[in-house]
Amino acid sequence: MNRRREQRIRSLSRVDILEPPSEEELEELAARCPDIHLQKGQEFYRQAEHNNGLFLIESGRVQVYKLSIRGKQLTLVLLSAGMVLTGRRMRGLHAQAMESSVVSFVRRADLERLIRNRPEVGLRLMDVLADDLHLMDGLLSDVVHKEVSARLATLILRLLDKEGVVNREGYKILTRYTHAQLGSMIGARRVAVTNAFKHLRESGIVETTQGRTRVNDTEALKQTAAREK
Repeated sequence: MNRRREQRIRSLSRVDILEPPSEEELEELAARCPDIHLQKGQEFYRQAEHNNGLFLIESGRVQVYKLSIRGKQLTLVLLSAGMVLTGRRMRGLHAQAMESSVVSFVRRADLERLIRNRPEVGLRLMDVLADDLHLMDGLLSDVVHKEVSARLATLILRLLDKEGVVNREGYKILTRYTHAQLGSMIGARRVAVTNAFKHLRESGIVETTQGRTRVNDTEALKQTAAREK
């Protein structure tokens, strides 16, 4: 087995719904589902080709977003290595790499074969879809019931849970996000996000440096996130 194939199998083995994987299944999946290398900002979902299949995120980060009639972008979910994205849920939406990323696309026939051989994969996939639906319900509820500062606090907590690290300085989100990107995730304008960050900084709850966010007081952040209009 060549080095590239070994690297792909390691990447596929980290996909949540495939655990615990077998070497034979991963080798077959790698052979049937060529990897797709994406550049930052590259769109990769095409309805006619991908409607009934499944994307596996091997590395990097991608976002699913919706465009309003006026062209305003609302990010619905962020996906990182090890996560999956179903083609059917993407109808009317867009998928874009947020950084250099690698994804695989599993066609419907291959997905059906995998689920027949491993029924637990289908159950895990149902859990993933339920979690995504819960996340989007929460996002829409926040847009209706919360001010921008509360929505931003909720998002920071979510990002901490997904990609945060802990060091001597506290809790930190290593990924750099622009205020425009964060605004697209909570349905707010960039200037509103800037003002919300100013409030959180002045309250001593967070600090921001070069696009990175550090949380000094998680309890105060939770209290801010819980506030409604």
